[in-house]
Amino acid sequence: MAEGSTLAAVAARAGVSIASASRALNGGIASTSTIARVQQAADDLGYRPNLMARGLQSGRTGQVAMLVPDAANPVYARMMSALQSELDAHGIRLLMQQVPAAPVDAVAALSAGLVDGAIVVALRVTDDVVAAVRTAAVPVVVLGLVETAGVDSVRADSHAGMGLLVDHLVAQGARRIGLIVGPVDTTPGRTRLDGFVAACERQGIAADLVEVADDFTHAAARPAARAMLDGGVPDAIVAANDAMALATLRECATRGLRVPHDLLLAGLDDTEPAELSVPSLTSIDLGAHDRARIAARTLLSRIDGAAPTGQQAVAPRLVVRESTTKETA
Repeated sequence: MAEGSTLAAVAARAGVSIASASRALNGGIASTSTIARVQQAADDLGYRPNLMARGLQSGRTGQVAMLVPDAANPVYARMMSALQSELDAHGIRLLMQQVPAAPVDAVAALSAGLVDGAIVVALRVTDDVVAAVRTAAVPVVVLGLVETAGVDSVRADSHAGMGLLVDHLVAQGARRIGLIVGPVDTTPGRTRLDGFVAACERQGIAADLVEVADDFTHAAARPAARAMLDGGVPDAIVAANDAMALATLRECATRGLRVPHDLLLAGLDDTEPAELSVPSLTSIDLGAHDRARIAARTLLSRIDGAAPTGQQAVAPRLVVRESTTKETA
């Protein structure tokens, strides 16, 4: 800590009282402008609050956990970045842990002495996971679909997102559309499959061209794409996420199939590789940043004693790129 970098010095530099400076740095009630001035003053002076002393005074650790099933997943990385930005404004640290798809034991092991709350990404929201969330020692917000009342959750509307994709592909002239999806016993797999089937039925087209991969990864999608294309080339293929779509694009290239000339291709999640691929990939923005921000604010409210808010959803957005646009190819 730099010489003279005391809380009193920070308060004086920011033009606020010591009490106001303390609230701004410790996640208490303060205006956005006050928090910004105090944080800037703290940065200028090199002031860093004593987290251990803060915890002894408040009974809090100043730490929040994020439990994810795959730390390498770019969507989770985007969420973690958004969470960290939101929590940084309140002086709270984010701790990440990789856990199983149905993280029952990890949720049950959450301790009030280690973290003040947790944000959990669960691919399989089983009854056991819901029970663990309800009985956890600290507030928990689930990033995913929870159909049980009394649990805070923030979800993507991938069912609606799949509908946007199918509608777009039909508008481009596609009638025979295939789906490559991950395990359908997971929430993402089930909602994407259900959304695809519902959209195809609404459009009056068949929804029987489906390949289920072992996972949602590039490696798992490649054999699924191979199996689908072995049966003939459809008008379009939708993959359950961008990684699976890019695996399909690679398989098309090995067969001499040109996207979008020979078939249209789209994914979900709107990750950076979707924008950088050749051709660039049409995708669905499922609001990863917004979901994480809402989850962080919900968790902070729960930590402060607010009542559960229940399920919240973020609307999807269609991002059209070259892979489904023949006229600009």
